[in-house]
Amino acid sequence: MNDSPFRAGFGKTPPMLAGRDSVLDSFAAALAEGTWSTERTMLIEGLRGVGKTVLLNALEDIARERGWLVIAETATPGFMDRITNSHLQRAIDEIDPPKERHITGASVAGASITTQVVPPPQYPVTLRSQLEKITELVAPRGVLITLDEINTHSITELAEFAAEHQHAIRSDLEVAFVGAGLRSAIKEALSHRSLTFLRRSLRPPIDFLEYDDVIDALRIPIVDRGRTIGSEALDYAVRATQGYPFLAQLIGDLAWKASPNNASISLDDVKSAYRRARRTMGRNIHEPSLSDLSHTDLTVLAHMAANDGPTAVSELRAGLGVNPQYLNVYRQRLIDAGMIIPAGHGKVDIAMPYLREYLRDHVVSDATTDRALQRPSFPAPPALDEE
Repeated sequence: MNDSPFRAGFGKTPPMLAGRDSVLDSFAAALAEGTWSTERTMLIEGLRGVGKTVLLNALEDIARERGWLVIAETATPGFMDRITNSHLQRAIDEIDPPKERHITGASVAGASITTQVVPPPQYPVTLRSQLEKITELVAPRGVLITLDEINTHSITELAEFAAEHQHAIRSDLEVAFVGAGLRSAIKEALSHRSLTFLRRSLRPPIDFLEYDDVIDALRIPIVDRGRTIGSEALDYAVRATQGYPFLAQLIGDLAWKASPNNASISLDDVKSAYRRARRTMGRNIHEPSLSDLSHTDLTVLAHMAANDGPTAVSELRAGLGVNPQYLNVYRQRLIDAGMIIPAGHGKVDIAMPYLREYLRDHVVSDATTDRALQRPSFPAPPALDEE
């Protein structure tokens, strides 16, 4: 029973991918329907820890199961060259090995055959030419290219990729593309005038899970691995996740390992997991998320963290001593960064679970002295017991 069924690492595929069925089903249908389907070009955007890479992995699995060639890359410098001259060229060579030697002469009397190496015709190798070649070789199946961690530093290459991919679609090639990245990074990238084509991509909302989805994500792997969890412990664990996919895997993993030799996961196991998961959230999610923000962004968040719930925009303006136009700039920046969400008329709220508490512990005392997506309705998290 020591082998946990949960996968708490970033990008690790969990045993139960809950709450994403509609995206998976529409993509599977798109591969079957033909080149006209809009779901064949998709951008997955969301906060850190909501499962963007995990969903990308699942979409790749769907394509492989249907016989498609999958090329998976990350949007680091040089990704266009790697896709064109490494991944695709290797696939082409494996399916259709280069023919280097050709018969150029023969002698009947001497019974000799002359061969020599004849180099293939030299044409410019581009992503478009490689896609034309590989789609012919894998027909009637196609090619899926995925690109993770799209960011503003990759805009030039992304624009080049988008142009080549658009030509492939116009040529009715059997191709599909799925990209993934933080919501703010994708929004900024799509504002570039060279990426008009990708603005028409399907952009399914990848956000927090509903209560029942988290129940399935926790209970089913536990039962399938031969253990049980009581209703009180399960409810506590589900509320502790606040619908955040990373927390579902982390709390499930820590609760499983708390008493690994017991047949049932207890409430005490879950409470211990909850305490440890909160600390991990601070280190692995909140700290890097806040490091991307400006001092003014942090000041706005710090003022919001002083409240236990949503904050009125008018209250923020008064507290910060700024005019509406000034505040609106930072309000939109924080929404785009996934740090806050609209919370009814004239109100905003902190988006990520336990960020309010983290801000109170690490930011509020300093920031408040300087005057310079929709989450589902979720039960309140359980009280955090003192260790």
